[in-house]
Formats: sequence, C-alpha cells, structure tokens
Amino acid sequence: MSLLKRRSRMNKVSERHSKELTKYSQARKEHFALNPYCAICDCDATDIHHMAKRGKNLCNKDTFLSLCRRCHTKCHDNPAWAKENGYIL
Repeated sequence: MSLLKRRSRMNKVSERHSKELTKYSQARKEHFALNPYCAICDCDATDIHHMAKRGKNLCNKDTFLSLCRRCHTKCHDNPAWAKENGYIL
C-alpha cells in the first residue's frame, strides 16, 4: 500500500475559458508593467484586485488595481472600508 496520496484530477477548462485566461494573463502583465506598486501602501504589487466582480470584468483593465498581498487581503476582509475608499465599485 502506497503512503503517497493520489492527486485528484484537475477540472478541464473549456476552450473559451482557456482563451479568456490567456487574455487575462496578458492584460495582467501589461497592467503590472504600468502599475508596479501597490495602490494603497506604495510597496511592490503582487496581486491584481478586481474592483468589480471578475466574471465579465476578468480582462477589463478599468477594474484592475495593483495591490500587495497584505492590502489585497485587507480589501477582501473589510469590504465596507474598501468600498468607502474606492477599492470596490
């Protein structure tokens, strides 16, 4: 009996969604090139925060905000504060 856990299979991504993810990856790179610092604390940004829900806005750069992990977590843990400060639309 093997002590190693079996890996679960990853869900397949549709061709349409795969294309969207490729577009998102490119849009993310372009956004970070222009906005490399956190919009809240001005340290190095690591995350893209979507100010509007990601669904239809996944690749909409108008809803992107460069944030560091700490500030991104703060936005999601404190939605009232984030909305009051314009970090959530």
